[in-house]
Amino acid sequence: MRLLTVLSATVLISVTGFSGVIDQVGTYANWATTWAAISSGNDASNAGVNETLDFVGDAVNPGLYYANNGSYVFFRMRVNADTFSTASGAHILLIDVAGYGTNGIDYAFAWDSKSNDNTKHGLEMAVRAKNGPTWGVSQVDDIDGDAGKKLVNDINGTGRTTDGYVRTTDGQSTTAFGNTTFIDFAVSWSYLATYTDLRSNQTWNVGLASIANATDHNAFNADIGGNANLLL
Repeated sequence: MRLLTVLSATVLISVTGFSGVIDQVGTYANWATTWAAISSGNDASNAGVNETLDFVGDAVNPGLYYANNGSYVFFRMRVNADTFSTASGAHILLIDVAGYGTNGIDYAFAWDSKSNDNTKHGLEMAVRAKNGPTWGVSQVDDIDGDAGKKLVNDINGTGRTTDGYVRTTDGQSTTAFGNTTFIDFAVSWSYLATYTDLRSNQTWNVGLASIANATDHNAFNADIGGNANLLL
């Protein structure tokens, strides 16, 4: 199984046009305005996949970006939905840290929107639960080991609300895909330094996965970014 590579042919892009912004998890005032496009995250549209879970992007309108302001790391993914209010599933940013542990998923940022209770779900820190042999049977699990609660070592865990944020921005025009939606994640380096082994001086290989009609603890079943197939 391959993960997409951060810092692969990146281009700094200033993105504007933020009508239709919805704060899905928390409210953050300092979102990145300049993003590095990760070209290996580009993906064709997939027939039969719910548009809110269908990753899309190409050289003109990239499908995956990242940014870093020193306090938070940001990731942005593009999905094939014209407008986006709520989801019912999971969007997952997969992380493989170069030289750490074994090959494959080490950590993941997972937006679990199957439940709209962000005190128990929402943006969660995940770790590998099952690798391969295909993407379609791969899974992650919450770092706190509890599928129904936010314990202290999860993002926005017990007593905290500023570890991580998610927002969506619909109406993003593209050449090939019509109007699309951005899904943005922000996760604080302070949280990561306290509860994970993720650091800003590492090389991360990243990928995208989505799950339809189920929480982030289930097998990836909707789409894999980078034109990868669930069965490969």
